[in-house]
Amino acid sequence: MTKTEKERKELEKLEKAEAFHGHRHYFAILIVVLSIIYIVDELASNVRGAVDSFTICDLFNTTFGTAEYDKASGTLGLVTTGCYLIYLVSPFYKSLADKFGRRIFLIINTIGMGVGMLLCIISRSVPIYLLGTVIMTFFTPNDMQVIYIMECAPKEHRAKLCSITKGLALISVSLLGLFIKLYVNRENPATWRNAFIVPIILAFVIGIAAIYFVKETPVYTKKRLQYLRSSEEEREANARAEKEQAKKEKENSVSVWSSFKFIFTNKQTRAIALVALLLAFATGYTGKYQNMMEAGVTKGIMSSDGFNTVMLFYPVINGIFTMIGGFITDALGRKKSALILGLWAALGLAVFAYGCSFNLNPYIVGFAYGFSIAGLWSISDMIYFVITSESTPTQMRASVVGSMQLLGMVGTGLNMVFNNVVTMTFGSMKLPLVLTVAYLPLMALALLIMMLKVKETKDVDLDNVQVDE
Repeated sequence: MTKTEKERKELEKLEKAEAFHGHRHYFAILIVVLSIIYIVDELASNVRGAVDSFTICDLFNTTFGTAEYDKASGTLGLVTTGCYLIYLVSPFYKSLADKFGRRIFLIINTIGMGVGMLLCIISRSVPIYLLGTVIMTFFTPNDMQVIYIMECAPKEHRAKLCSITKGLALISVSLLGLFIKLYVNRENPATWRNAFIVPIILAFVIGIAAIYFVKETPVYTKKRLQYLRSSEEEREANARAEKEQAKKEKENSVSVWSSFKFIFTNKQTRAIALVALLLAFATGYTGKYQNMMEAGVTKGIMSSDGFNTVMLFYPVINGIFTMIGGFITDALGRKKSALILGLWAALGLAVFAYGCSFNLNPYIVGFAYGFSIAGLWSISDMIYFVITSESTPTQMRASVVGSMQLLGMVGTGLNMVFNNVVTMTFGSMKLPLVLTVAYLPLMALALLIMMLKVKETKDVDLDNVQVDE
């Protein structure tokens, strides 16, 4: 097929997509499909953690709480941490959507999550399980469904639709608790695979459905049609203009080194970076919450029914309070809301850990964990994106936000290593106590720095950010 023929076919395809955008029911169908994809994304992101102890018992033929289990858990955890190096490729992969369109990657990401989960459940060895984990780790954070909402929804409804679909997706994680209750048998750890079956089916079905029901976004369609309808002379002129623009942007761009230098030499961003690093490290308990509860079950403090109740209930609380957190941020400003959200995280962790170590109503334990992670992820988003953006001059804002996220990844990597070293050193039965003692002081220190060192940024003019050295 010649270049001209390929462009003609692409032009016809995009013109059909453009006409379809105005269809009376298209947007409603699109939101339904994107919402289900968002749900698949959250299920795929959480399903491994929900059955972590059962998986280890099965793959290593061991029993929870034994020395063999602790060694296997720590070793697998450290190896799995290395899987997250795949994130280094993610920015390059995401950039392909600007070249080839959003739709193809929305479909690939969704089906890719299904492939990763499928490899996990057919695995009878650790290497195959790790391969499935790598594939899941690669496809789950891309969030192409969010870009779709941003580029397809009317501007007056964008934030609202993003918030609603995210809240529904977070609440849907309660389905994992239902799957564990219905299909996972504690006496037969190999049944952990059953928790993956519905998410896998959803991933493949909605991924295939997207091929038929989802068209390219209006933003990309318009841009690409302008190119395809232009003459060779116009394309050459545009290419020269883009090259010149890229040259100017390169001259004005800020290097990674310069962005880090700004972060650590400016009082405001230095304090924000320290808060971000401490909170990123303190997120470690979210990777071991299932093991913390399993310790309670093994000790007879929590019943298996209580375990299932927590798994069903905490995602609902997480979704509800994540949406509430957005309203608090708009009403009270960045700093006050960050302190409130941080207190949610710390208080929730303390109650959750207590419930894993002492007899406590499972609904209270589930509420505490959902309340905690709602505050934790909300304050993290605010620090990395909102407060950092509102504390940085325009010309280096994107670079500084990117560097701040790198610091967050460093903190996350450290907590993964710490968690697994703790498991091997103190044992899985002591995780509720050890992790709480380790992470609560870090949260408290982060909130103290936020209160004393970080300035309010709510009413900042983004075009004229004032920087104090």
